[in-house]
Amino acid sequence: MKKKIIGLLIAVFTFGMFLNVDAVTITTDSSKNGTTDTSSLLATNTGTITVSNVSSTDKLVAYKVLDVYYNSTSNVFTYEFTTSFKAFLASSTSYKNLTVEQYYALTSGDITSGSTRTQSTLDKLVSAYAAYVKKNSSTNTALTTTGSNATGTVAVGAYLVIPSITNNVFAVMVANVVPTPSGSTWVISNATIKAKVSSASLTKYIGSEGSKDGDYSVGSEFSYILVGTVPQFPTNATNTTYTINDTVGTGITLSALSTISIKYGSTTLTNTNGVFKNSSGQTVATATITGQKLTIVFNVNYIDSTTVTVQYKAKLNTGANLGDGGNLNSATLTYANDPYGTGTTTTAAVNVSAFTYGIEAFIYSDKDNLVKLSGVKFEVYSDSSLTTKVGEFTTDSNGRGSLAGVKSGTYYLKQVSTAAGYTLPKDAVAVKVKVTGSTAGTVTGYYRADIAAYEAGTLPFTGGSGTSLFSLIGLLVIGASAVAIIVYRNKKEEVTE
Repeated sequence: MKKKIIGLLIAVFTFGMFLNVDAVTITTDSSKNGTTDTSSLLATNTGTITVSNVSSTDKLVAYKVLDVYYNSTSNVFTYEFTTSFKAFLASSTSYKNLTVEQYYALTSGDITSGSTRTQSTLDKLVSAYAAYVKKNSSTNTALTTTGSNATGTVAVGAYLVIPSITNNVFAVMVANVVPTPSGSTWVISNATIKAKVSSASLTKYIGSEGSKDGDYSVGSEFSYILVGTVPQFPTNATNTTYTINDTVGTGITLSALSTISIKYGSTTLTNTNGVFKNSSGQTVATATITGQKLTIVFNVNYIDSTTVTVQYKAKLNTGANLGDGGNLNSATLTYANDPYGTGTTTTAAVNVSAFTYGIEAFIYSDKDNLVKLSGVKFEVYSDSSLTTKVGEFTTDSNGRGSLAGVKSGTYYLKQVSTAAGYTLPKDAVAVKVKVTGSTAGTVTGYYRADIAAYEAGTLPFTGGSGTSLFSLIGLLVIGASAVAIIVYRNKKEEVTE
């Protein structure tokens, strides 16, 4: 009989890893007899469960699966399901008739190392039990977390260990704290488990991966990129929520659903009006746009990669903020951190900004800068050859004209009309926007150019006050030369005579 029990113990041992302690005297509760062996009593010895690889904020609890009973006369242990586990079995279609012996025979895979993808039968069983205890009141023992370890003292038995508070996704864990023979005595084997933890995160870029801000002209389309880390949910998880919410400011207009692309690993999904399917026709994600908000709901059961990448298009509109305040875009990820309950957690917002700027020009009389010219029209080009027009403006009564919504760079202002009595210049005037050498405008976010206008009949001279004076001097020189020639000829004729 003892050999039989030891054999059963060995089967149980395959579900966990143990650390032996010193030999002990088996203690029991005389008020609680076993049902398999009515002469046995509930063993009350204690041991420890230690789970490593946890975060300092994680809280773990242990739910007992098996009670241990001891017959001091025969020196034999038997194992029975706890009241809570029996209630779970009774509620289950798949496991209603499970026996302790069948439980012993289950293959464990690598469950005690925290595998989140194992297909072992034990994993499926305890996953179902985890879902049950989340919905039904069950007694548990809280473990104490210190640093990266969670430890608790429990009565001998087998336990399901799951987190009660965490921002991560844990695999289900089975811990066995059981008596084992050591010669002619017994020792309590403590359970040590290295948790396999899966985390989720979200990163956001603008323009290209790695870029957190960018500047654009109003109306020009650009890209946002979202990269999400996908947690590996346990087998039979009932809650696998994974949803990205992305909200853009009022100065940004989202492009159509058709511009969105989603891929995981090397697989790019097919987008049909916001419904994203894989090559097998399974719906992996669904995207919707409501006002300024883009929402993407994923079915992670069809994602065989640890990352998903989303790229979508948007434009700055005429309501965009100008200048260094930018136009903020914020995204969050909501995911299940309670795979067997209903709990979710949401990441902190990840932000990127789109910037745009303005150009302003002031035109005034070259003779008196207090004289402002109104009604003067300018065309704005992004190249010095004046082939790419980006806008135009006309000056007001203060001699000011402006164009909002341009990206950084150098622009060229071509004057195409002028005020009465003033000359229309041939050359364009350069204005620098948010680059070295730029001059801040009178309004936040604008960069300015000051332009002198010249009266009709006068020609501007770079760095001077016009050409009329030089023209007069030239005429005087010519006249003086002519007089000198005449005098010289007269004198020559006199000498000849």
